[in-house]
Amino acid sequence: MGYIWFNKLISHNTTCFMKQLLQIVIAFLVFIFNAQAQVTSSWVKIDKDNKLSYYKDSVGNRIPDFTAVGYRGGTATFPTGRLVATLSPSGGDDTHRLQQLIDSVSNLPTTDIPKVILLTKGNYTIASTIKINTNGLIIRGEGSNEDGTVITYTATKQSDLLVVEGKGKLSTAEGKSERITDDYVPVGAYQFRVKHASSFTVNEPVVVRRIATDGWIHAIGMDNIQDLRDGGRNWEAKGFDQDFERIVTSVDKQTGTITINAPIVMPMDARYGGGLLMPYSFKGRISEVGIENLRMISTYSNETDEQHGWCAIKIEAAENCWVQNVVSVHFGTSCVNIGSSSKNNTVRNCVCLDPVSIITGGRRYSFNCDGQLNLFQNCTARNGRHDFVTGGRVCGPNVFTYCTATLTHADIGPHHRWAVGTLYDNVTSDGAINAQDRGNWGTGHGWSGAYQVFWNCISAEAAIQNPPMAYNWNIGYKGENKGAKLVRNNGVWEAINVGGVTPASLYKAQMAEVWMGKK
Repeated sequence: MGYIWFNKLISHNTTCFMKQLLQIVIAFLVFIFNAQAQVTSSWVKIDKDNKLSYYKDSVGNRIPDFTAVGYRGGTATFPTGRLVATLSPSGGDDTHRLQQLIDSVSNLPTTDIPKVILLTKGNYTIASTIKINTNGLIIRGEGSNEDGTVITYTATKQSDLLVVEGKGKLSTAEGKSERITDDYVPVGAYQFRVKHASSFTVNEPVVVRRIATDGWIHAIGMDNIQDLRDGGRNWEAKGFDQDFERIVTSVDKQTGTITINAPIVMPMDARYGGGLLMPYSFKGRISEVGIENLRMISTYSNETDEQHGWCAIKIEAAENCWVQNVVSVHFGTSCVNIGSSSKNNTVRNCVCLDPVSIITGGRRYSFNCDGQLNLFQNCTARNGRHDFVTGGRVCGPNVFTYCTATLTHADIGPHHRWAVGTLYDNVTSDGAINAQDRGNWGTGHGWSGAYQVFWNCISAEAAIQNPPMAYNWNIGYKGENKGAKLVRNNGVWEAINVGGVTPASLYKAQMAEVWMGKK
């Protein structure tokens, strides 16, 4: 406004030269004012060298880097593939035709270029689950709008439409495990020490296991959840170990230091069990599967029907896969659901509309992530419950960025039992965003998550709390601080209702450093 007023002021009886000079001066002053007015966080800011600078607490914990997430760690574009087959709608039941084509194409010789099955525009009818169990296959439609490639799913029981699923499970070489010798490895760290570093090699897949103990469960109060409901239970250390999949990037045999490709997102504390490092394999896990440009609609009998399509797309035992430009309508749970055995997958530009189910637990998780190193980007949900959500004991990092939810029936955030290391970056909801002690809710959900980062998010209300000995950050938030049903310490709240902080997107700023070689 000052710049406009000043232009009016100098528009009369002022030489052209003076006008230009004064305009330059006032423009410079406005630039300086805007630069000074930028709001920054004390935890992450841009330094004088235009690099991200991170504050560390007294033991080294910091907001972690999230750049290892997504397809190929976010450093590669999705392949276009090579067209090998085309299918058009028959006007009848297309289930067998589509599954048979997928199986046939899957048996073709494998190359470095994924094979593409094109589903042309039109209306397809599918009655039961379609399975994709092979590497390097893209199912591509010709548009996710109503006149694009539309799949109507007519199942009359709870089942998923498209299932991308490998075989087997992660296998750790526990006989070759090495105990982490540091007393404390903080969140955000890429390095730690082991006694026999020479046991590991660069580019080797490893599991960093954070060990849970009864002492830790007691320290965070989860062995004494008050007023448990029928079927509820306190937490026990057994089952709360967390296995983080990483890749060794360097080995220093002299100091015993191991460097990994993605940061620690749950401290390795010797007082509470510390951690282990061990090789692993996952021979049956599949990769390079893409699903693109589809509209999927579940039929149903009434507004609370529970016997119809449940997940439009389910991803299990898969890595470096992607889903983009798909719309799901009326499925009971999810547009895309990534299981715990899946990592480094990207879900981009997807929409989940108007699920059909009763409105209670286990339903309407529009975009659900139980795996690690996954990215959800530019996704939209309407009429869901937990629209952008992680489950219990989820190992990060994971990212939801520039995602929007409307007409919500519950909250966004970690759902139960200690998910760690998720970034919610520019997530917007007309409901709640929470990371809190859920106490006796459900079957004893307790602390839903730790080391959750909410960056420039917007919602009607939020309850972001710090668990004992841990952080949850809410920075640049716009909305109401509602606290929580249970009285707990607030998390880290900074720059609330001031229009956001710089950088505008933490994820984009971190990725920019990767692309520019500043990391």
